[in-house]
Amino acid sequence: MLGLKSLLRAAQRRKRSIIGRGWLKFAPRQLSTQIHPSAQIHPSAQLADGARVGRDCEVGPFCVVGPTATLEAGVTLRSHVVINGVTQIGENSTIHPFVSLGATPQDLKYRGEPSALVVGRDCAVHEFSSVSGGTAGGGGATTLGDGVLLMSHTHVGHDCTLGDRVVLASGAALAGHVRVGDGAQVSGHSGVHQKVSIGAGAFVAAASTVVDDLIPYGLAVGNRATLRGLNLVGLRRAGAPRDEQRALLRGFRYLFGLRPSGLAPPLPLPPLAEIKARAALLRDHDAAAAAPRLAEVCEFVLGDRGPGHAFERALCWPERGAAPI
Repeated sequence: MLGLKSLLRAAQRRKRSIIGRGWLKFAPRQLSTQIHPSAQIHPSAQLADGARVGRDCEVGPFCVVGPTATLEAGVTLRSHVVINGVTQIGENSTIHPFVSLGATPQDLKYRGEPSALVVGRDCAVHEFSSVSGGTAGGGGATTLGDGVLLMSHTHVGHDCTLGDRVVLASGAALAGHVRVGDGAQVSGHSGVHQKVSIGAGAFVAAASTVVDDLIPYGLAVGNRATLRGLNLVGLRRAGAPRDEQRALLRGFRYLFGLRPSGLAPPLPLPPLAEIKARAALLRDHDAAAAAPRLAEVCEFVLGDRGPGHAFERALCWPERGAAPI
């Protein structure tokens, strides 16, 4: 897959090559040199001059593919899919009917600059979902990792970054500049505030509104969402060893000053006043050395919200007086 800078440069060259013609004046498909001979294109589909369609792709009825879009090998557009902007869809991804990819960013600051969307391999985007391209203020691109699942009626705003195997359930919406780590899940009809970071393996419960950064492997519930504990079901499904799960629980309870509970009391470390001070102490403890996921939580609390994510909002905290999970 092309790097972002190369993708934007190629798009600028292709954009210059069609200036004056308007991309809605489609070139006849049989004259295009951008379509692999093994690709199957429905007669009603509209491909702009400059669109690139790879090996074994399928473009279904009434799809519209813009001049700076690239479909890599094995991509399937079911029907009525609209692809705009500098959009690259990774191998073997499937886009279902009435999806809009690379749409103009819904941002008042957007001034028509090149807007990119990069979709990874083996992704699935279901009916009536929309994914906006990036803006200059967010690096120019929205990115989806490999194996991402967007269920129906979801929205991914401009400049969002989704890691691998992220799941957005039906009706979930991400505002601009949101980062979602690998394997995290956002349940149905939940909303995520702009510039929020959701850590790897975290879980947002249905109909929640997340306005603060959610630690890796955290479980957030409610409007406005509070931290109810750890995503223990997700940890088990991911194959986390029992010892690491217990270390995570003990470290989590120490970090957030929670009372002892069950077989995993807080680690017996000094009760420092600031959570970042506690995270720094915990990061250097033997428990974090033996539990990589706990070290990841510490780094997140200390401000590492993920590669390229320049924003640091307040942390999502447990509700006062709530029993920790």
